[in-house]
Amino acid sequence: MAENAESEDIEELPEVTKRFYEEYDVELFYAEKGTSGTFAVVERGEQAFIEWTPFDSYDVNNHMSFDEWGVIAHDSTKPTLVGLPPLRVPISTIDSIKQDIGARGRACIIISTNTKRLPVIYFPKLDSVYRLVQCLKRFLCFIRDRDTLVVDHSRAGLHKVLKELELDGTASSNQTYKKIAVDFQDVYDVTLSGLSKVTNFLRGSVVGKPVSRPGAQTSKTVIDTIPPEHLCHRPAESDFELYDLRKPLDKAAPVARDEVFSRAHWETHFDTDGRVLRVKELQDRIFGGGCEPELRVEVWPFLLGVYPWDTTIEERAIIMQEKRREYDVLKNQWESITGAQLKRFSLYRDRAALVEKDVLRTDRALDFYKGENNAHVDDLYEMLMTYCQYNFDLGYVQGMSDLLSPLYLLFRDKVMAFWAFVGYLDMVESHFFLDQQRIQGKLADLSSLVYYCDSELYNHLEKEDSSNFFFCFRWLLINFKREFREKDVLELWEVIWTCPYSTDYTLFIATAILLQERGPIIQNKMCFADILKYINDLSQRLNLHEVLGNAESLFHNIRSQPDIPFNIRNNILHIADTPHSSLGSQHNAESHVTSSDHVPSPDHVTSSNHVIPPSEDESRDPASLLVENVSTIQMDPVT
Repeated sequence: MAENAESEDIEELPEVTKRFYEEYDVELFYAEKGTSGTFAVVERGEQAFIEWTPFDSYDVNNHMSFDEWGVIAHDSTKPTLVGLPPLRVPISTIDSIKQDIGARGRACIIISTNTKRLPVIYFPKLDSVYRLVQCLKRFLCFIRDRDTLVVDHSRAGLHKVLKELELDGTASSNQTYKKIAVDFQDVYDVTLSGLSKVTNFLRGSVVGKPVSRPGAQTSKTVIDTIPPEHLCHRPAESDFELYDLRKPLDKAAPVARDEVFSRAHWETHFDTDGRVLRVKELQDRIFGGGCEPELRVEVWPFLLGVYPWDTTIEERAIIMQEKRREYDVLKNQWESITGAQLKRFSLYRDRAALVEKDVLRTDRALDFYKGENNAHVDDLYEMLMTYCQYNFDLGYVQGMSDLLSPLYLLFRDKVMAFWAFVGYLDMVESHFFLDQQRIQGKLADLSSLVYYCDSELYNHLEKEDSSNFFFCFRWLLINFKREFREKDVLELWEVIWTCPYSTDYTLFIATAILLQERGPIIQNKMCFADILKYINDLSQRLNLHEVLGNAESLFHNIRSQPDIPFNIRNNILHIADTPHSSLGSQHNAESHVTSSDHVPSPDHVTSSNHVIPPSEDESRDPASLLVENVSTIQMDPVT
């Protein structure tokens, strides 16, 4: 009866909604024999699992319950199985993953959960294990203990803290280092790039400490039960690189930028009533060459969803009239809060203080925002507070002012800038959730791309404890707003919004920059701190057209490869194909765009991913949260 009940439970699980990783010919070693099958990382409903499905059927009369998978002991009482039953493990229950090299040079792993030890799992290639670990970083934080990756459950709080670190660009890198060392609690004067420096500070304070973890003995017990002939000892670290398996991707010539999208082009895209025609062609032109600067005031309201593409001139006038009325209603709501209400409304007070602090240091070097008592700075405060009223669940998170400032500078109209900002936040809202799931996933995908394109660069970053790619956090959070000159940022953003290839095109831009700068990083043997300083010093010095040309070339180069790993093909390129189908360079990548980080339009298929709204921790002081979490960190995170 228990077995039947368990089978029913398994059958009632939700269908697979997303597949993050898949590998074939993966062998489970159990009862001194191996059985081959398919290994996958999947999402079912709101929960993620690792799953292994055997190629051959098994004897249902000897069906093992899920708990019986944990019995790894060589005795004569085991049943003789025709095959092994499927294996399904919730990722949230994983405690550690031990990596080793098994018989015939095959990579093997041993997974321990909070209740059981699983069979040895053999993979056909070492690269398969690397890609699995990269995939699992979407869901877990690992700490390396020699050849074992231990899940660090204590880092959940730190993830929330990182989201709340300030983006004050006034302090130099050296000042930031000194400030963290002298006054760690005063994070309000630290740039967002400083979050990587905070990580470096924490790393420096704990490195070398012995690792103490639950289940340490478990891994040893599991290994000891495997026959010696099935394992071989790992060579010395200096002689062995587990993941240095790929040749660098051959560099392709940059794609030249096209002619700029001009007013002459723009005026050919309207019918007699003012509806925009041939939207796909228009977006492709903007992606290829960018907008004429004077034209952005007219084009961007469409790109950012303020106006639907198919509205007439009269309809747009009505839409804007209604949006002005709604803006006034929202603004009056927060402006009318009484003093008595304010005393009992701590969340509002905290958000207002944070907004005020941020607008006073956002783009103050620009003439538009320069000087004391600048009315435009007051306008930024008004718009951001109004957004808090519009989207009270999300409220204000540091970094948002960086997205609003260029919009207001462009439109010089508070209402239009506000609703354009709303459209922009609809695209990247998940970047600012305190659970950091979206940004964490993007950093993991960036890690996969860099490894696939240049394993030498990746190995250097890993060696220097930089493979977490935290130094790229600011890039992805605010779409490179700090990295390029003001006029270049506008062109870069419209390229991202109109990209026909991938809704994660920022990952190709980031990879292109890293590949472009690989020489100094590797040749100078930059350590963690050097890499951070070098990346930060690239700000305002990058050539936009060179980066965009390399990014587009990189996309087409990867897209044409015959051996695209599953996670890149499925999670970044959004190519959905069967295990045995071939991947040609002529696939229409557009039809596979399925990310929530894109504005809905007639030419872009989108889906809504489930996300967790901000928690009440949003209202807390980031400094106190950060200090609170320092005490929980016992080991060096390996990401």
